[in-house]
Formats: sequence, structure tokens, C-alpha cells
Amino acid sequence: LRRTFRLRRLRPGQREVIDSVLAGRDTLAIMPSGAGKSLCYQLPALQMRGTTVVVSPLIALMKDQSDKLQDRGVEAAAVNSALSARERREAERLIRASKADFIFTTPEQLAAPEFLKKLKANSIDLFVVDEAHCITEWGQDFRPAYLELGKALRALGNPPLLALTATATPDVIEDIARQLGRPRMRVLNAGVYRPNLYFEVLQVTNEAEKKQALLEVVRSGGAGI
Repeated sequence: LRRTFRLRRLRPGQREVIDSVLAGRDTLAIMPSGAGKSLCYQLPALQMRGTTVVVSPLIALMKDQSDKLQDRGVEAAAVNSALSARERREAERLIRASKADFIFTTPEQLAAPEFLKKLKANSIDLFVVDEAHCITEWGQDFRPAYLELGKALRALGNPPLLALTATATPDVIEDIARQLGRPRMRVLNAGVYRPNLYFEVLQVTNEAEKKQALLEVVRSGGAGI
């Protein structure tokens, strides 16, 4: 924690998830955005001998996480549709040589048999599904390729699973476990409340008042939508 990530202490909820991962238990962690979900797989993965596969729907986030790990001296490879031919060759070289501690990829890439074959050259000791709510057809963020992740897990020898999300109703939790084929996964729910987020409605009677109110909100500082 201190040497690699330069952090002095864990945030609330992180220890329970990390302990569950280190115990080899399939785990679904529900934590609010900004609670430090990435550390919940990055820290325990560095205590394991093999490779951690991280599935993410967001290429920008994937690049950010892999770049930060490499800056800290940790070998990480990212494979997605945004790579140039040269970048993809370099990433696949690391994977073939089993030199990457972390392999970041998208669910669409994992649906390709050729890519799965390359991954099998590695000893996969943890399979991480980020934004796991994308697996469920109940939600507006549904991503069809997520439905193939259960098949990819089996193809990779059924390694321990960590699913992460900031939003999950009981229906979504049940759907995640069913789609991934892990009905007994441990659910750790740290809640979704963030005290810095709130809704506010300002009553106005005409367009001029609306513009004035908007100016006052913008001038008051902070971030908003």
C-alpha cells in the first residue's frame, strides 16, 4: 500500500473487499464512485503470482489505470479497439511472454477466440469485472458483450472473480451472479451515498429569471450539471 501506491491507509470498505479477494472468494463489491474500487483489485493482485485480467467498458479509464500502474513500476497491458497496430503488438508481446501483472481489456475483445487463446498463455489468478451492472438487461447501461463474460471465465479456467459496481439493485445483483455463473458470490455493499452530490430545484417564473439563477449557480463555484 505504501511502497507501490504511496497511500498511508485504506478507505472505508476497501479492507473487506481486499480480504475477500485474498481469500480466493468470488466477490461482488458495491461501492460509491470515488471510494477506491480500483485499489480493491490492484493491491491484492500484487500479492498473487499470476496475472489479473480486468474487464472494463471504458477505454479512457482503462488507459488511465494501466498508465498509472506502469508509472509505479507495475507491468500492465491494455488491449482495446483504440490501439494502433504497433501498440497492440507490444501489448500482445507482453501477454505472450506472461510479463504483464495486469491485462486490461473490453468485453468485446474477450468475445474473440484468438484473444482468449493468447490469454491462456498466462496463469490467471483473478478476473475483475468493472462496471459490472453493464451485464444486466435491467439497466440502461446494458452492454451485450458482457453476456459473454461467463463463457470467457470458463475458457480461462474459472479463476476467482471480483465484480465491481457503484450501482446495483437486488435484481441487478441477482442478474450479475447468474450471468457470470457464480451464484454464491459474496456481496459486500458499502452503499452508494456520496455527501458531495445532491439534487436541487430552483423555482423561476420566466426565461430571464432562469438565466439569472443559472448565472448565480455558476458563479457560486463548484461543479454541477
